[in-house]
Amino acid sequence: MVSELLGNVIKELLHFWWFFVIAIGLKILTCIAKSPSFKGAWGERVVSRLLRDGLPAEYKILNDIYLPLLDETTTQIDHIVVSQYGIFVVETKAYSGWISGDGKSPCWTQTIYNKKSKFQNPIRQNYRHICALAETLGIDKSYFISVVVFTGDCEFKGEMPKGVIYSQGAVDYIRQFTAPLILVRQLDEIVSAIEEWQASISEERKAKHVENLKKRHNI
Repeated sequence: MVSELLGNVIKELLHFWWFFVIAIGLKILTCIAKSPSFKGAWGERVVSRLLRDGLPAEYKILNDIYLPLLDETTTQIDHIVVSQYGIFVVETKAYSGWISGDGKSPCWTQTIYNKKSKFQNPIRQNYRHICALAETLGIDKSYFISVVVFTGDCEFKGEMPKGVIYSQGAVDYIRQFTAPLILVRQLDEIVSAIEEWQASISEERKAKHVENLKKRHNI
């Protein structure tokens, strides 16, 4: 009788323990899913898939590109699409709430339940990426096209600046450029140059770049 009672108690404790473990696990997963770093990585993956599935094979797509710069710093570009219609430099932003800003402002604003926070103007951020690519590849900036893609459930307040779009419109925006700018035979050369450039950066330097970003944005 005592052993049976003890066995029932142990079973109840085990049931409670597994419930506790599952609850803690779900809590941890929820916190991870809400973190800026996870949202950013997920947003980049969404856009990468949209570009891969929506663009024809002649568009060359490069994702998550880390490049060493001449001043010994590092820059990270979410996506580069190389085509005969231009080189599209894509900056992905995963945000919720209201987004407001214009092309000239140094910072934009995110508003969630009346709580406002500032973040770097992604158009300016992407322009620096374009300048770095143009300078290192020896290609004029006029061949580059800036694209800022917002993922998530955000909504832009007011008119969206030129080149700023929601993720579902990314492919259509890129495909609206139909005037040839680059020779087809040059596309693979440009892709190879970017890949060789990226290969020159060490994993340690990549990690340092990510660490600096986290410190800068309190991630």
